[in-house]
Amino acid sequence: MQAPSSELSKAQLLEALCHSQTRARQAEEAAKKAYNEKEHMITHFLKQASQLFAYKQWFHILQMETSLRNSKCQPIYTRFPDFVPWIPIKGKQQKKGQHKPAKTEPSSPRYKIGKSFGSILLGLTLAGAGLLLGWTLGWLFR
Repeated sequence: MQAPSSELSKAQLLEALCHSQTRARQAEEAAKKAYNEKEHMITHFLKQASQLFAYKQWFHILQMETSLRNSKCQPIYTRFPDFVPWIPIKGKQQKKGQHKPAKTEPSSPRYKIGKSFGSILLGLTLAGAGLLLGWTLGWLFR
């Protein structure tokens, strides 16, 4: 008597197992699809951000070119103090209590260290700009 009921329960268990495996496969496919969609969105977002940065830089360059063509007698660092912040603008007065640092002699070790530090800083800046430009162009032409 118990044989037909145990066979029936085994058949029900096998059918339930088959349905659960089907649902698991469907869930796995949905997860893969969501992951691929997320990766596509991230790639698209980074591409758009790099293009926006490139256009912004291009806009600044065009502004500087226009300004240079309109007035040729004024130095560029007086018209664009944001791009060259380390050069003091004439007519700008120092605050009280501030004094100018003493000039160092070209033969002194302090001058040589400052000069070598400036050279290293310039090199690192150019390398960073090159990497940024390469990365931006890589995203643009990808």
